[in-house]
Amino acid sequence: MGGAQVVVAVARVKSLLNGWRSPQHRDGLALVVSSGMSSAVGLLYWVLAAQMFPADVVGVNAVAVSSLMLVGGIAHLNMSHALLRFVPVAGTAARRLVVLGYLVAITLSGLAGAGFAVGAMWWAPELVDIAGYGALIAFFAVSCPVWTLFSLQDYVLTAVGRATAVPIENLVFSVLKIGLLVAVTLAAVPGGIALSWVIATALIVLPINLWLLIRLLPAHGRRTAERAVPITAGAIGRFIGADYVGALFWQAAMMGLPVLVLGRLGAEAAAAYNMVWQFGLALYMVPSGMGQSMIAHNAADPAQVHKARRETVRRGLMLVVPVALVLALAAPLVLALFGPHYAATGAGALALIALSAIPNVVTAAATSTARVRQRRGVQFGVPTSISVLTIGLAWVLMPHLGVLAVGLAWFAAQCCVATVVLIMNAPWVPGPPGAWIDGIRSSALLRRVGEDGLRRVGAPADWAIGSAMGGGSETVVVAIGPVGERRAMLKAADTANGQQELRQQTSALAALHADPRLQHWTPLIPRVLGTAEVGDTYCLTETLLPGGSGPDALADPARRGPFLSSAVAAISELHRQTATLRRIGDAELDCWVHQPFTALSRTLPAGLKAEAGRVAALLDTRLRGQIVGVGWTHGDYLPVNLLAAPNGRVSAIIDWCTARPDGLSVLDVATFIPMAEAMASGEEYGPVVLRWLGGVPRAEADVLVGCQSALGGSVLAPEVLVLLGWLEHVHSCVSRSDRMAANPVWNRRNVRVVLQGAADLLDRGPTAQAQPEWATRAAR
Repeated sequence: MGGAQVVVAVARVKSLLNGWRSPQHRDGLALVVSSGMSSAVGLLYWVLAAQMFPADVVGVNAVAVSSLMLVGGIAHLNMSHALLRFVPVAGTAARRLVVLGYLVAITLSGLAGAGFAVGAMWWAPELVDIAGYGALIAFFAVSCPVWTLFSLQDYVLTAVGRATAVPIENLVFSVLKIGLLVAVTLAAVPGGIALSWVIATALIVLPINLWLLIRLLPAHGRRTAERAVPITAGAIGRFIGADYVGALFWQAAMMGLPVLVLGRLGAEAAAAYNMVWQFGLALYMVPSGMGQSMIAHNAADPAQVHKARRETVRRGLMLVVPVALVLALAAPLVLALFGPHYAATGAGALALIALSAIPNVVTAAATSTARVRQRRGVQFGVPTSISVLTIGLAWVLMPHLGVLAVGLAWFAAQCCVATVVLIMNAPWVPGPPGAWIDGIRSSALLRRVGEDGLRRVGAPADWAIGSAMGGGSETVVVAIGPVGERRAMLKAADTANGQQELRQQTSALAALHADPRLQHWTPLIPRVLGTAEVGDTYCLTETLLPGGSGPDALADPARRGPFLSSAVAAISELHRQTATLRRIGDAELDCWVHQPFTALSRTLPAGLKAEAGRVAALLDTRLRGQIVGVGWTHGDYLPVNLLAAPNGRVSAIIDWCTARPDGLSVLDVATFIPMAEAMASGEEYGPVVLRWLGGVPRAEADVLVGCQSALGGSVLAPEVLVLLGWLEHVHSCVSRSDRMAANPVWNRRNVRVVLQGAADLLDRGPTAQAQPEWATRAAR
């Protein structure tokens, strides 16, 4: 390895390590370390138990422990994630929220534990035989609430930013378990394995919760008071309603399968599966810990959670994949530590469960993201689908494959659901599946907005959401009004890009309508009627302007001429009223050329990045020092954003999401003209731009020269303007939409094709026939 390669490798390692220092990943890693230590010491605990007790005794006690964890997890309504989601933004109400959550959880857990024990004679008679009926009821009535508190406290510690204390707490708990296991063994206490577990839990719950309630929660409330949001019982109830059902199924698969194995295959098989599942649970806890930290750190800003999700998946895979592969390959050797019965019975199941932990990183991150954004369908759907598939497959296959069936069921279920999650989260899906996914996303967004959203934006009480009217990849646009009528339109976005666009449109339209210079012109543009935030969705309503589709007018030969000329005239009036002359310097070149090319280069193959730099340098040379008109621009002036009257003339200009007050004025026209040519001829935009770089047609060149002359200042070559317009358009596409950035077909046809020839054409200049026409016009 050469010196340069060493430097690159060291830089990558440093970058990797620095990434773990961010608060979210630091806390996530602390929770993963906690799970790892607990699992390691837990394995030692079960190794000792396996050596001290017969396999059937271990199996029954393991079922008792799994049962109390299952019942405690089911009964507390998944309060853990509700506290994790809402405590970070509760401010000074955080302690009151935690106390109320605790009271509800332990009450329900105690009742559920007693109920489980009462019915144990039917579903777990082996437990009754070991402990006796009365003792079993007392054990579960006490142990389930204790376990519930133990489960909740880790989530509350994470919510208040003390996740780094969780590894210490769990290490102490694990050591206590082992010490008590030895004590109950020496004392020959019946059911001693399960009893040692519960006593250790109780000993750790008391000091941790005193610390939380007396010190940490009040301090957290004072520290976060400024970012606190109102939290209602309804909001928590809706969150729990979806999350609890999904968690119920998840707990059934995680903790209930040992009971299923016991009833289906017997105590010895249950003992083998219990040992196997200790390893699987350790791997499954990695994305769980990372997800808990992601929820706590993004609860105050849900719109940014998708970026956090991608990073969480990446780092989760870094941790899980190596361990999963080692366990899958070395399964017989690992289980041999517990004895020959465990290795012979559970090796195949361990290999498959270890491999299932890899897709579990994807599914767990999807569920955590849904909890941040309160996407109830995903909160319910992902864990429920995995659990139903796992339990169903295991039940059917266990008589034929034994314990191996459970491992196969976990692996198949995780792979199926992870595949769906990846497709649904993919930034670009080709063809009809992509349209189907868009429809699902749009429908879900509109359901979340609902009638409540209409009321919040100020719509009359008798208005309802009507038919779809379009929208981009980041927004949904629908008509609203009395049933059967279109009176206005509603726009909604729940992604960071979409919300930024709608907020920018709200601000731009307000500024344009307030500008006294534009009072004669503003009837062409919509007016925002109201705005609101519904959960993490930004909504606005705006006036519904008259006119038909701009592309339809462009496609009609009889209307095309009036449409094109009026489109140029309409936007040029905005430019004439608002533009001021400015000399192009470093700031303008950075904004109009270098920053867009930097962003665009991220979507390019390595071979074209140098060509992009060459084009940027040529544009810099052609533009530097020129005097141009700068003012309000639409920023996305395309036929699809225009409405046309029956005679073809433009009646409205819509979608001001990229408008800005300091844009290069002539670029609106420089983008519109070649795009209109592409749409009229049925071509892609990229080939038209490339062809025009060899010489803009005379009529179009005259239009571009005329627009510049009306503003004064320098007259730039039409070819340079067409290339600048293309750059603004494609940069806007890739920066506003992850889907466009990831679409290889669009990139190849509209970005790469231009860059492959732009530098040579621009360097060579227009043909001799084209040059005199616009130059002569400029001289006049």
